[in-house]
Amino acid sequence: MNIKKYGRPLCILTVLFWIILFLINFGHGAGWSGVYSILIKKISTQSLSWFFLFSAIGSFVLNLFLMCFADLLSSERLVQISFGVFIAILFADLAVLDSQALFSEEHFKYLLIFLAVLIISVPSVFIIQTWNLINNTFTPNSAADIYPLLTTAPLIGSISGGFMAHRLPKYFQTESLIISWGVCILIAIIVTAFLSHLLKKYKFSRPQKHRTINPKTLADNFKEGFYHYKSSSFALNLSIIFMSFWLVCTIIDFCYAKTLDKTYTTSEEMASFYGGYTTVANITALLIQTFLGSKLLKITGVRSGFLFLPCSQILCFIIIILSPGLFPIVIAMFTQTLIGMSIQSNSVQVSFNVFARSVRGKIRTLLEGVLNPLGGVIGSVTIIIISKIETVNATSVERILPFIGILFSGIWLLAAINIHKSYLQEANQTAQSEDEQDKKDALEALQIEDTAANFWKRKKKA
Repeated sequence: MNIKKYGRPLCILTVLFWIILFLINFGHGAGWSGVYSILIKKISTQSLSWFFLFSAIGSFVLNLFLMCFADLLSSERLVQISFGVFIAILFADLAVLDSQALFSEEHFKYLLIFLAVLIISVPSVFIIQTWNLINNTFTPNSAADIYPLLTTAPLIGSISGGFMAHRLPKYFQTESLIISWGVCILIAIIVTAFLSHLLKKYKFSRPQKHRTINPKTLADNFKEGFYHYKSSSFALNLSIIFMSFWLVCTIIDFCYAKTLDKTYTTSEEMASFYGGYTTVANITALLIQTFLGSKLLKITGVRSGFLFLPCSQILCFIIIILSPGLFPIVIAMFTQTLIGMSIQSNSVQVSFNVFARSVRGKIRTLLEGVLNPLGGVIGSVTIIIISKIETVNATSVERILPFIGILFSGIWLLAAINIHKSYLQEANQTAQSEDEQDKKDALEALQIEDTAANFWKRKKKA
């Protein structure tokens, strides 16, 4: 990273943000493969669709509540609180697994599902708030170079965590992966405290207006964010994209889990495969992001980046229909990881800079934390309904779901096409703001799109 171009303070903050994102995803790469494998073997795939449903509902409810606090409490505070709560949940999960004999079989299964739902839901809080901090620290021009660098942290973290998940179960019980997750989050708490200090020292922190927190204040804060959301065509298009992402991913994940359960007999075998696959997929995404991420963002602009993932999902579902089995589903998962962690991620993260800073946190929380899991609810309910059809008509769920996936991916693609116009509308509106930083962010975002458009004009002339 060029210190002369961005200055020493910004470079130090970039490194700290990178470390936090790495720790979050290293822990997830190792820990979730352990939680997921134990869960499948303890509750069976028959209950998996209900787990997906409750997970999505849990994230929906938690972030709907969090919207009342977004931009009211600092992102630093929300990150640290959610980190602490998450460590407590992991400890509770380990305690339940260690005390299985104290519960009836049914109560143990429900308790395990409940804790797993929390383990999925709570990280959405500290991931969303970490990216809120990043959006408020960097402008779109610096983001075009720095965000692709930052998004290598989740990839490298997932690769390292996946490698640990692949190796550790060969020597220790699967629960050791959950312990490693807790250690990563504990270190992240320490790094976040230091980061918070530097943000104030370098004056990157946006001053928080002193407002008494009471039910009326929380309600007004929620209404402010929701009002801006419903009046923004860009935010509404993003809603469809975020909902479709979790919905389609739920369908693919369910088919993937069913296939893995038929292939492997123990949670250790499954965790080892899951870790190995995660490592390979994320190394490939890392190479693309490292060498092409910034270039692709500048060539395609933010808007066109939204088109890649829905197009690839439609193609993958067609392959699954024509050739069902483990290999096509792995290809779908691989493509989802590859594009989702590079091109899609860059467009999503940079796009939030066109929203005014006063509502940016609330809009992100609503889109990523509330509407995104709502797509998971729809996907889970769809799977449950189709499972009932399977019971009655003896029709394979895995044969029906790809057709449903194509339908929802098509809706997703239409929203991505509409973003080409609505993104510019939002940026132009923010450019009229009285807030100088908002105006600067919007103008830089428009400049990125102009640069991309001019690149393709020159290509056509050539």
